[in-house]
Amino acid sequence: MCPEFIGGTYSYIYELGRRLAAKGHSIDMIVSTRTYEDGSVEDLDGIRVHRYTFRRVHPAYSTAQHLRNTYAAFQEIHSREPVDLIGIHDTHLGLKTATSALGRSICQIPTYHAPSFLEYRFDTERKLEAEPSPLRRAVTRMGALPLERMQWRFERGVLRAADGILVLSRYTRGHIERNFPDVDTGKVKIIPSGVDIERFSPAEDRASVRESLGFASDSIQLLSVRRLAPRMGLGNLIRAIALVRGGDAPGADRVNLTICGRGELMESLKSLASELGISEHVDLAGRVLDEDLDRHYKAADLFVLPTTDLEGFGISTVEALSANLPVVGTPAGATPEILGQIDERLLTEDTSSEAIAAAICRWLRWRDEDGGTTRYRDFAVENYAWDDVADRVEEYYSSEISSFRKRRDGDRLTGG
Repeated sequence: MCPEFIGGTYSYIYELGRRLAAKGHSIDMIVSTRTYEDGSVEDLDGIRVHRYTFRRVHPAYSTAQHLRNTYAAFQEIHSREPVDLIGIHDTHLGLKTATSALGRSICQIPTYHAPSFLEYRFDTERKLEAEPSPLRRAVTRMGALPLERMQWRFERGVLRAADGILVLSRYTRGHIERNFPDVDTGKVKIIPSGVDIERFSPAEDRASVRESLGFASDSIQLLSVRRLAPRMGLGNLIRAIALVRGGDAPGADRVNLTICGRGELMESLKSLASELGISEHVDLAGRVLDEDLDRHYKAADLFVLPTTDLEGFGISTVEALSANLPVVGTPAGATPEILGQIDERLLTEDTSSEAIAAAICRWLRWRDEDGGTTRYRDFAVENYAWDDVADRVEEYYSSEISSFRKRRDGDRLTGG
């Protein structure tokens, strides 16, 4: 089960699904939609995508819609062709399926990407900080607590019902240990996400790609691909650019930043760049087409991941590495698990704008060491190539399905 749009976590679901389908597996995905006809079924690169209409109203009612519709779609799919494995990527869509009698009769391996209840708490705290009215803050806090608790219970319910649990990093496994102590962590398997190494590759003619994007030949182009949300740390990144450009690191006055992504902070980030006097050096490009995104990766000199918290893996990090881009990242979430294997100098001291600026300036001073190197791409190809990742996930799924069937058959024989 997966959401509708491709990007971020959703790209993981799509990329894994299409590769498993290419291996001959029958893959069905259940998604909510506000743009397609209710009950529509579409073939997406070998994946059968089942959509149900969804209207965002009160969170409790919206959740009830999801639970009812996903379970109904699951029943229909199972009646047409018996399901061997249920993979849930969103607890709000899959809890009823996971805890139903029918769901429990099938092997379940959810992929736990990140604690959504903590992300909800993080976003709520940022809203409270921005709200000047004490009364509104109190009302918001009172309404947020039960919703956060509901999300926690949904995640706990899916994880407890699971026969195996797939996570993309040690960091995410740690969240299960800390936040759900009654979930058996012996069921947890760590397999990182993958990257399409053919799509995200170095440019054959980088100068032409840069020219097509309007970049000056001598500019130093920094890139970040992020949803414009508070925990992504983009305000800190923009402040860091102002610090870098005001410093004396080699080439500091030629540093420009492009941020690809959309979200609630678009206008505030534009205002921040203007206040700092660096609007002409910060391009908030919004959501870009896949082809344009590929060109940005190929044209950039450095990728920056400024996340402040809850980085469950970092798909954009490995996309950048696959394009042979060095990545400066904060020590938030799983980022150190990736960058720490390459070069400790790529990690910032903390998540502050000062630390991000210091790391960028440090890179400006040693970046010539990378002349002619392919070490970033080599690392991505060796560790995160999607075909290899899909093979590992397929092997894990097959093993867990076999173990589940043995347990089920044994229970039947003993009357358990």
